[in-house]
Amino acid sequence: MLDVINKVKLWCEKFSEAWASCMFCMVQGDLTVLSFNHAIVASKTGALAGLAMVVASFVPWDNRWLGVFLTGAFTALADSIIHAEGFPMEHLATGAGAMLLCILWERGK
Repeated sequence: MLDVINKVKLWCEKFSEAWASCMFCMVQGDLTVLSFNHAIVASKTGALAGLAMVVASFVPWDNRWLGVFLTGAFTALADSIIHAEGFPMEHLATGAGAMLLCILWERGK
């Protein structure tokens, strides 16, 4: 049961990192234009990135930087799958933002 709780916590953590990064990058930093539609698209990206991290967590790794890299990679991949439109290379910026949030979250814990 404890393992299930840890997986849910992991999903929530990675969802929030990907969601926040996607929201910020979709509007190119202009938070005044955020809409409910942006939140829905970002939620899909976050859910997919979080799910990918939960699946990846079944493979044991001891390097925390691998987790940071996978957070960014899965967020970039999820963003490109969920919405291909946007500015060029938006998915890479979203992945980099998620990596930064992941690093900040790890430092804060």
